[in-house]
Amino acid sequence: MLEAHAFVRYNTVMNGERRPAPLVWLLAGNKGGDTAQLRRLARALGWPTVEKPLKFNALYRLPNRLLGASRLSLAEVATAGLVPPWPDLVLSAGRRTAPVARWIQGKSGGRATLVNIGRPWGPLAAFDLVVAMPQYRLPMRANVWPARLPLNRIDAAAMSEGAARWAPLLGDLAPPFLAVLVGGKARPLRFDAEVGRAIGHQVDALARELRSAVLVVTSRRTPADVTAALEAEIKMPLRVHRWQAGDTSNAFAGFIGLADRLVVTGDSASMIAEACHSSKPVSVAPVPLDQSWREQLPRALWRLLPGGVIDGLHAGGWITLPRDMAALWQPLARDRHLHVLGDPMVATTAPPDDLPMVVERIRALLGG
Repeated sequence: MLEAHAFVRYNTVMNGERRPAPLVWLLAGNKGGDTAQLRRLARALGWPTVEKPLKFNALYRLPNRLLGASRLSLAEVATAGLVPPWPDLVLSAGRRTAPVARWIQGKSGGRATLVNIGRPWGPLAAFDLVVAMPQYRLPMRANVWPARLPLNRIDAAAMSEGAARWAPLLGDLAPPFLAVLVGGKARPLRFDAEVGRAIGHQVDALARELRSAVLVVTSRRTPADVTAALEAEIKMPLRVHRWQAGDTSNAFAGFIGLADRLVVTGDSASMIAEACHSSKPVSVAPVPLDQSWREQLPRALWRLLPGGVIDGLHAGGWITLPRDMAALWQPLARDRHLHVLGDPMVATTAPPDDLPMVVERIRALLGG
């Protein structure tokens, strides 16, 4: 990415004409997974890109419907670099960056094209393109493009380097390896010790079937009791790497690189995408819905409303439906892009990459 104002507007061919390439602003918010998707998209577009790191104050907690097109939620407006020349294209992802993207479009006189990855937590019509993943259940509109998976990927070089680093550290563990990528608590799912035990039991059964050693890597969201419960159920040769702040061991990419097969817990769309596009066979471990009243009440209320009313409220940014992770992985299982842990084993193939289609849609929006 280029530093602010340190770009060169080189020429590109659009609609058969040579013209200055569009200038892209990438809004980097608080979530690394969102920013990683935007960076991958920006690289694929190949246009001059300026990354704008944003920091937020407490007002970000307000609904985007109230924030509208504004910078009210920015903590450091002066250092965000949101000054002319205004971009031709703004890439955003996540709830916090959407109001800022809309503010930039207003300052540009409406000229800047807005592309949002995932749900914008506001009116869909405010964006020129929304790349929608299945778990968000966004209503279909002309400007909403349905992707199979997030755009996240693990770089092949990172997997190779991580594997080379970890191979000598595994002691007596020998391939084949079954790597288990563990997420954690995320609404509206229940991910507790009981779920961890169930997943560990199924992982052990799969490892026995494959005669594999098991490599488990946890994430920032993984509760300690889930890790302990999962680990206790696995009797096959095992190595567990627990996430720690500041960890530079690259275990996540390394274990994927070493693996002959992957198991990924079904709470994280980003991890499922990274697993599915790793070139390794993948099994998903479903994580059940939280049946507490706090989670059941909204689901019950949505069922009382006609579908058309829900779609209208959702499209207008008045409501946001709970994530439905099964809506993401079930079609992938049906099309044999992944296997469901506990089901009879099936051969799988990696899903198609949605990125080229997203790039094509954006180029069309900007006349290229």
